[in-house]
Amino acid sequence: MADKPAKSAKFVVEGEACEDAVFRWCNDACTGGPGKKTELTSKAKNQLSAMGWNLWHAPKNGRLELRYQSQQGKVYYTLKAACRSYVDGISGAGGEERAVADRNLEPKKPLKRKSTSDGSVQPRVRKGEKKLRPGAGREEIHKAAANLEPKQPLKRKTLLLENQAFYESFRPQPPKREIELKEKENQIKPRLIKRSSIRIREDPVLNSSHRNPKTILSWLIDNDVVSMLGKVYYRNKVGMPLKKGRITRSGIQCDCCFRVFALTAFEAHAGSRNHWPMANIILDDGSGRSLSDCQRHLRNSMTRSKVESPVNAKKDDSETHKSDDVCSVCCDGGELICCDRCPSAFHAKCVGLKEVPDGDWFCPSCCCGICCVGSLSDDDSLRACQQCERKFHLGCLMLKESNEHSGKNNWFCSHSCESIFSGLQNLMGKPIPMGNNLTWTLLKAVACSNDDADHASGLDSSAENHSKLNVALDAIHECFEPSNDAYTGRDIVQDVIFSRGSNLKRLNFKGFYTVILEENDEVVSVATVRVYGKPVAEMPLVATRFSYRRRGMCRILVGELEKNLAKLGVQKLILPAVAGVVDTWTTKFGFSQMTGDQRSEFLQYTFLDFQGTIMCQKHLKMEL
Repeated sequence: MADKPAKSAKFVVEGEACEDAVFRWCNDACTGGPGKKTELTSKAKNQLSAMGWNLWHAPKNGRLELRYQSQQGKVYYTLKAACRSYVDGISGAGGEERAVADRNLEPKKPLKRKSTSDGSVQPRVRKGEKKLRPGAGREEIHKAAANLEPKQPLKRKTLLLENQAFYESFRPQPPKREIELKEKENQIKPRLIKRSSIRIREDPVLNSSHRNPKTILSWLIDNDVVSMLGKVYYRNKVGMPLKKGRITRSGIQCDCCFRVFALTAFEAHAGSRNHWPMANIILDDGSGRSLSDCQRHLRNSMTRSKVESPVNAKKDDSETHKSDDVCSVCCDGGELICCDRCPSAFHAKCVGLKEVPDGDWFCPSCCCGICCVGSLSDDDSLRACQQCERKFHLGCLMLKESNEHSGKNNWFCSHSCESIFSGLQNLMGKPIPMGNNLTWTLLKAVACSNDDADHASGLDSSAENHSKLNVALDAIHECFEPSNDAYTGRDIVQDVIFSRGSNLKRLNFKGFYTVILEENDEVVSVATVRVYGKPVAEMPLVATRFSYRRRGMCRILVGELEKNLAKLGVQKLILPAVAGVVDTWTTKFGFSQMTGDQRSEFLQYTFLDFQGTIMCQKHLKMEL
């Protein structure tokens, strides 16, 4: 074939390479609409080019036609011919494999019959048939004759089916031993139990916003509530503007000096001492809305969409009707004992049982913390502590009369739980300066049905609290891969941050608080904590943003948390550590790995645990 590659540039095909497209062209199987056929053509050309073929345009009859030259120098005029040559080259240019396939398509010759010594004809025994014994009866002879009926002639397979089978032969097949093991495993455990797991991101996600500031303003911008570089002003008590500026992700850029200030710093720059910048920074767009109004509007819209979602309603209803699939202690599946009062399930050994008990059985969370007796009825004699969430009979505590002044939703089993609850409430929503423009704040999601109460009830129930919790959620998602629970399908991290409850004890996160460390109003480190009572607290999630690592931010966050917990009387802090960072927690933060016996001391508390984590603990000492 006489055409030679021209000196012009090599023909470049855009699109991905695909060997399957070459086989489809070879087999006349390039079907579909014009767009689909063009896509397969592009993939086939790109596959040939990737395998070393030269493609160029050659002039013919006043126009250019594409030529295809193989690695051996042979030139083809059509894509179909080139694809056939490529397929033949893979199979040894129509060698042994194709010859075997062709021989299999030839019609089989009829079977010859053997003659016996007496001249009768004995049918030839086919593979899988039984040979007639001497002196066989009439019925056996008739059965053998039925097997001698002429077989239907084999239909010759088309070239398409032949090449498809040939193409499938190149795909790697798993070893036979591996297949046998998988079949055996499926017989032993037909349904795979999915445990909740969480993994640390080693590097930030590509095209993510990990370099953008995590502030309330950036969250409002991302949700299209305020616009980037939107005009604002700080008003005084009579509503007159003191300073004007523009919104950025990091803060407010002042019009007079062009410096970017954090919200509190912009308030001080305007000469005000109200200490409420969100309520006094007004959008200069004629609406008269403050940043607090913007936060309140976004919070209400997010709450409405969650309530109106039929998916969430269905998942919430399902929790009351089915039992859990994993143990609430070790978070693993297997042979479980189900509680007769709640959906929780446990391994017998995880709750200290040697065998499955007879009759009704109640988990430690559903039993009285003193007499260890539970009940199927929802009577008022068994009440849960507001702080430690343990249940007690009032008669067992002998505190019925002294606690009658506390409402049913605000009852405490002891004075220590009441003091811890009061101490956490006093800390909540109040930024603690840590130096170097750092502030430490304890937050908790609190439902608020009256919008007018937001402004007066404090940060714990305000829209600003909701905004900071969403910013903290984004910071944790930057550091950890998403983790959805197999039981509810919901994001575990989101449920923890917003303190969402559940009938299932291991998914009941009502007692969780969120701790944030901010630098100039930007969230740099986040942790979640739940205090069960005077003895113990847990800290299952700790995250520091990538751009702020190796600056001691996590140490500052955890150190201030430990100091405040010790002041409240907490003696031990529990942490589920990912295997890759256990050494960091044990060598630099003073934690130690828990033994099985130490873990069994806290069966009445349901700690948040993940697959592959190692439970660690640290004894807290109050500073003198």
